[in-house]
Amino acid sequence: MDTPADAVTVLEIGGVDAGLPTAYAGWLLARLGARVLRLDPPDDAPALARAPRPGSPLRLALDALALGKSVEPMPADAAALDARLAGADVLLCDPARLPAALGASPAGLLARRPALVVGAASVFGLHGPYAGLPGVALDAQALSGASWALGEPGRAPLSLPAGIVEHQSGAMLAAGCLLALAVRDDTGVGRVVDVALADVLASHVAGNCRFYVHHGLRWHRSGRRASDSGGAYPFVILPCADGLVCLTGRTRDEWRRLVRAMGSPAWASEPRYTSLRRMGRQYPEEVDALVAPWFASRTTAELERIALESNLIVSPLRELPEVLATPHFVDGGFFEPVRIDGRAMRAPGLPASVRETRAPDAPDIAATLLHGRSAPATPATPAAKATAIATATATATATATATATARGAGAGDAAPGPLAGLRVLDLGWVWSAPWVGTMLGELGAEVIKVEHSKRPDNLRLSGDVYRDGVKVEGPSTEISPMYHQVNHGKLGVTLNAKDPRGVDLIRRLAAISDVVVENMSPGAVDRQGIGWDALSAVNPRLVMLSMSSAGQFGALSSMRAYAPTMSSFAGMEGLVGYPDEPPLGALNFALGDPNGSVHALGVLLAALRRARATGRGAHVDLSQLEALAGTLRPWLLDAQRRGGQPPCVGNAHPDMAPHGVYPAAGDDAWLTLAVTDDAAWRALCALAPDEPWAVDATLAGREARLARRASLDDAIARWTATQPRDALVARLRAAGVASSPVLSIEEVRRDPHFAARRLHAPVELPFYGPEALFRAPWSFSDFEPRIGRAGPRLGEHNEQVLGGLLGLPADEIARLVAEGVIA
Repeated sequence: MDTPADAVTVLEIGGVDAGLPTAYAGWLLARLGARVLRLDPPDDAPALARAPRPGSPLRLALDALALGKSVEPMPADAAALDARLAGADVLLCDPARLPAALGASPAGLLARRPALVVGAASVFGLHGPYAGLPGVALDAQALSGASWALGEPGRAPLSLPAGIVEHQSGAMLAAGCLLALAVRDDTGVGRVVDVALADVLASHVAGNCRFYVHHGLRWHRSGRRASDSGGAYPFVILPCADGLVCLTGRTRDEWRRLVRAMGSPAWASEPRYTSLRRMGRQYPEEVDALVAPWFASRTTAELERIALESNLIVSPLRELPEVLATPHFVDGGFFEPVRIDGRAMRAPGLPASVRETRAPDAPDIAATLLHGRSAPATPATPAAKATAIATATATATATATATATARGAGAGDAAPGPLAGLRVLDLGWVWSAPWVGTMLGELGAEVIKVEHSKRPDNLRLSGDVYRDGVKVEGPSTEISPMYHQVNHGKLGVTLNAKDPRGVDLIRRLAAISDVVVENMSPGAVDRQGIGWDALSAVNPRLVMLSMSSAGQFGALSSMRAYAPTMSSFAGMEGLVGYPDEPPLGALNFALGDPNGSVHALGVLLAALRRARATGRGAHVDLSQLEALAGTLRPWLLDAQRRGGQPPCVGNAHPDMAPHGVYPAAGDDAWLTLAVTDDAAWRALCALAPDEPWAVDATLAGREARLARRASLDDAIARWTATQPRDALVARLRAAGVASSPVLSIEEVRRDPHFAARRLHAPVELPFYGPEALFRAPWSFSDFEPRIGRAGPRLGEHNEQVLGGLLGLPADEIARLVAEGVIA
């Protein structure tokens, strides 16, 4: 389908060394209907020196992400380039790669073109103590605390392979630009959208680590097991007949199903093996020894079949050729044919479909969401528009010179957020869907969380909570810091969806809402009478987001999964491990939930834009499995190029050497070091003039360093191990070499980067006291997401919502409470 001339227009600054986040953000917007023009600057020598090599997994990914875009050389004439900007709604860029003709900075661009949305993706962001420092994705993983928890005890922390986390930043950038467009539709005024990969990962870790640190557990490297089993058995990777299998479970019912599938062995009825928490925390290896023989006698194919038949939370660590051949993905058309360097391949598509009717054969309108223009809710008068433009220009200028001052307006409690007036009904639980609602709430939306007191959100049920080693006394359902991290700022109501009167109240709330989010198993909300067909009938403008494991339809739609089993099935866990060793996986860093959230958010915002323009809502069906598989784009393409599974590479990078995590002096002290080009190599050598590798002329070129990466890593590790971590990081950064400390969770909260960018704020939690909660990782030039209060207590806002919004009289609310409808 041809893209209409009035579709959203995006300029993307590309080139051979362009960042993957920028390219991915442009690809996502193109798949949602935007007209994307990639402008490629000349391939000068510095750019070529740091660009992915031909055939590299990252080069394959960048080539695949160029498909669906128009690609032109950057105009040499400044006037011609300015004309391109004049017709654009959005400019996507890596700020370090901005051509001089465009201006000094993203803020400078906004000052010149106040209606432009400027989306900037980088490792450390546009402001803060590390802005402008050299950095790679490995630094973001180290600074955020992600690497601290991956790998084996006593060995170097691990990272996710190149390209995976960069997709997080790209998805967040695309969503941030759509948020900025929504505001510009009203005011005619653009803004800078600043996304730092370190912030994105820190917001992910802020949820992950709370499963552990607030429940008396470690957040540390534990090999193929989550630290202390994440609090309950099982949470481990074990061998099977032809590979490895990930098994997880959080509830007694899940454990019972696993025991039945194993034939109900006699040991399983002993009291010692009925407490999931004792098994997980005190003697998980003992339980492994009992469980492992059953898995070891079965193949991955058998285990996949048994998991679907018995509703188990189990998945093999699948290799990428298996992922590419998955019938569910193939039949659904998720992998799309592409041609790269003259070779036919398949690449991941958009992990969501958007339909006006919940049916597998209904037309998918995802590729048309950014067609047309969204009319302002209240057209601005010429005077008001002029004032707004003048204000934006002044703000952008101030940002360029004193970013902290410019952002101060966004920190105030009085100013309404850019999504003020939007109402979101949150029917989700645990993490993925609730986090979408929370991010919208941080931007001003009113979010109403619906629970039932007899089946509250599982995050309320995660066990005893500890502070400084002392158990916190109080109702367990109200204390959980992770519940408040994922649900802060919401209104909370308790309704019984098994009672027709409770269903009616949910429908009435949907009738006055703009968005409904849910992440139940496909069909669950439909059976309750609160699915898409029922809710859209009472509100035709409604946008509903469903976030299931594998989507609403298809062979795997009934699949039950937690984040680690999703990432095992999608192929990610099989890529994480030390070089030339079997995979270890990344069980401590459950990427599936936040990855699903950031991918869902962009599609949801695009569907909202269409609903506003047309008055027609839509159902967004997101597959969290597909969203994960899409982040493996470089390695899925590499598997096709090489004809098999890529091996585990530890912290190695396909295009940089040295690139890794190295020891420093002291106990469990580590730092990253990455040489991005030959100039950085020379700078590194100047810091260690007495080291043999520093005076070895044969290592002057990238190809030679890549060929000798293993011996080079060993030699550099011997050098770094003699020096204090933070002092060496400071020297490396000052010399222009990318380096960061590998931070523990405690250090993340003290790091000046996150404090300066105000990524976290103290919030008073019920019974627990003040706790730092992390916000969504955007920094806008004139606004930042805000954390107003803790998550709601069970039923805390029943009267405010049901009485105030729905108009229920107090006596009726009291009667419905007594009858268990409001409960």
